[in-house]
Amino acid sequence: MGIVVITQSQLFFDTTLGVLNDIKEHVFDLVELDAEFSFRRQEQVPAELYQETKFKAIEYFRSKKRTMNIQLIQANSVAQATEKVINNHALYEGETFQVGMLYYDHASVGREEDSIEIIDEQLLGFYQALSKAYIPFFHSFFSTVTFIKNTRRKVRHLPQQYREVVRSETTSALQTELLYFWMDFYEMNYLNRRVKPRDDMKHHNTLGEQLLEFLSKHANQNWLGLYYTGSIVSNLIGYVDREAPSYGGTVLRGANEHSLACGALANWQLYQKPFLIIVTSAMVDEFKGTLTNLKEASAQGFIIVAESCVNQWYSFQSTITSTEDTREVLTARGIPFVYMSEVEEIEQDLEQAFEYYHQANGPVILLVTQKVLNAVSPLNHMVCDRREFGPAEKTSAVTESTQVALDKALALLNEGPDKVVWQLGALDQEEVDLVQSVAERAGIALVDSLAYPGSAQKYINGKLNANYLGTLSIYGLSPRVYSYLYTNNQLNPKASQCLFFIKSRVAQICTPFTESRLKRKLNVVQLTHNPAHMAPFTDLPLMMDCKTFLHYISDNLRVDDELRKKRLSLMMAYYDSQSDIVSKLPMNPMSPNYFFSELNNVLEDLIVTAGYDYTGIYDVGRCGISAIINLSRTRRGFSGWYGRALMGDALLSSIFLAHTSPSNVIAFIGDGAKDIVPDILPSFIDNLLTHPETLNKNITVMYFCNGGLSLINTYQERLLFNRTSKQMRLMNLHQEEWEETINQFKVVAKTITNFNAEEIAQSLTEPRRLNLFSVVVNHNNEGDGITLATTKGWQRSPELPLDVRQYITADEPNQTMTEN
Repeated sequence: MGIVVITQSQLFFDTTLGVLNDIKEHVFDLVELDAEFSFRRQEQVPAELYQETKFKAIEYFRSKKRTMNIQLIQANSVAQATEKVINNHALYEGETFQVGMLYYDHASVGREEDSIEIIDEQLLGFYQALSKAYIPFFHSFFSTVTFIKNTRRKVRHLPQQYREVVRSETTSALQTELLYFWMDFYEMNYLNRRVKPRDDMKHHNTLGEQLLEFLSKHANQNWLGLYYTGSIVSNLIGYVDREAPSYGGTVLRGANEHSLACGALANWQLYQKPFLIIVTSAMVDEFKGTLTNLKEASAQGFIIVAESCVNQWYSFQSTITSTEDTREVLTARGIPFVYMSEVEEIEQDLEQAFEYYHQANGPVILLVTQKVLNAVSPLNHMVCDRREFGPAEKTSAVTESTQVALDKALALLNEGPDKVVWQLGALDQEEVDLVQSVAERAGIALVDSLAYPGSAQKYINGKLNANYLGTLSIYGLSPRVYSYLYTNNQLNPKASQCLFFIKSRVAQICTPFTESRLKRKLNVVQLTHNPAHMAPFTDLPLMMDCKTFLHYISDNLRVDDELRKKRLSLMMAYYDSQSDIVSKLPMNPMSPNYFFSELNNVLEDLIVTAGYDYTGIYDVGRCGISAIINLSRTRRGFSGWYGRALMGDALLSSIFLAHTSPSNVIAFIGDGAKDIVPDILPSFIDNLLTHPETLNKNITVMYFCNGGLSLINTYQERLLFNRTSKQMRLMNLHQEEWEETINQFKVVAKTITNFNAEEIAQSLTEPRRLNLFSVVVNHNNEGDGITLATTKGWQRSPELPLDVRQYITADEPNQTMTEN
């Protein structure tokens, strides 16, 4: 057996050989030496702990009565060690030669600044070279030890190829450590019948293979693997982690189980990415309301949760016992699941799971017992190939009653009213293009919402979208949208304007209007394919497929040119930027209004002059609303306001969108959301080490710190006219400023107390950079359409002066007028 010692230190070599010499008569029959050094026996240093360790080791050897022949191979580098091992293996032709323990004295060989990843890569290369040369070797936690010079202070994590210790400065301590590590190897590897020397053994997993094959076939080689480990699921995770890339999967890790659901939801909403999530026993409860959001979004994917056998008495972490049954909870929530308890039933269980997947009623939860999770015998076929699994065919047929409604909707566009607003839901790219074409030809005003920010965009391919009006939502109402729908703080007459809700349930979050006002004061047209989503206050229900609707409208659109120009001029009649004083006043701390007004100026300049493109991430809170209301967007973003409106979900999604977004990423997070979930930085770094190739972009996370839950404060102070109280108080701790480069990726943490446009622009555009900005702002109750009450007041001038309006309408406008 080869014992490899990589060192350039005579002392380390002598100490290692001295330790082996102390035990040789009890465990080694023959010792050969291939070294660059000559052995210089060191005088034994009196050390009580070493003597105790040696005594226990000798007693253990005597009890086991197992000896070996060894060759100690010393090298000055990993590369030289590789060469020596391969050459020595060739000399032992016909005899058994295998590599056992490896001591790597990096403190004398490498650079102190070498990261864990660099050492991992060196040692992985060593073992891969042995595998390629068909040299058997032990490769485990016990077989490879690296001694470094000093404790790591910046970023520290568990290495993948070795165990790491700081090399002791005293000989007595070092020799004790060397013997300690040798005994661990001897007991846990050499004597362990379950651990065999290998060349490159890979474990199989039955369930993993079947799921990867299905996702490869049905997810267009473009899906996410997400996991948070646990003992029972670790073998399955290991298989998926290794094999997923061959099946089109990108495997990422999160800060906890909940974060995985957030990442899956964001990637399904924005990119229609299916997913495979793996968590351990009882963790189905950790997904919280995000699991319901996944169901509401009809997200397609599998969630594997370890579970116990039903006949086991109160198994550890089990959610199926004589007093509870998680399956009843899932049934009540309408979430499809399959309980997989027997290896013999894997095929039929997977057939059921694949059927559920294509019904698109949300993620399919697989409750899987340990014996199924650890099954390794391949099935003799792929379940997804045995029969045709697929979604039910969508019909584009339109019923007679729907056709009548469709023609009425067409008449509203072709013949009036003067103001037509379309609020857009979750559209795919074909639908987006059709909507934009129809809007331009018909003079339709487009709005997005808190739930789907960027479903309508102010900029398309760097060009200003004249049809974009702003945001319409319960807590987010753009001043321009308000001014368009209202005159003298009163809703315009019902006959003068019409609201289309495209691909929408018209849930309460969509508008600031009550149901009675929607019924009595507004002309509502709703498009949805789901009968359960049709609102009771809808005036014109369109129960049909979105593409069918858009194609019909596009083919039959006949809007008079004068009507189209009039509609456009009405859109242009209102300020496109904030008119309130607080948005222009550079107080300290800054107001959210001022910060976002200034940031929007930077963003628009970058979009127009540099082709800047970004995906916005908006968490639940005042500053998330302010970002949606005030900032120009180039594409659809992800909003924590969707569904259950869970604080922190958007922040957690940034861990994953950093890798999957095709553009730069900016996340807008309040201090309340930041405090309620784990720190994202460790998970970001972990994924950065695994997938650096997907991060050639800029990631910016802005934490807005005002020491309070602003929306609740505004509710108390602006609507109820009460004082604030400690229930809204948050603790803001000063963030130390620092900068570090990790795996050729810059991480910058900084506190921003005033707005510097040049610095912000540079920070947002530098590729391969993560910004963690703590933005200090104050609390106020002004503007941003947080409530209808905040849309009016002495600061606001909703309508442009008459002479400016006359100038705009003199010719067809080709861009939106700004306050300038």
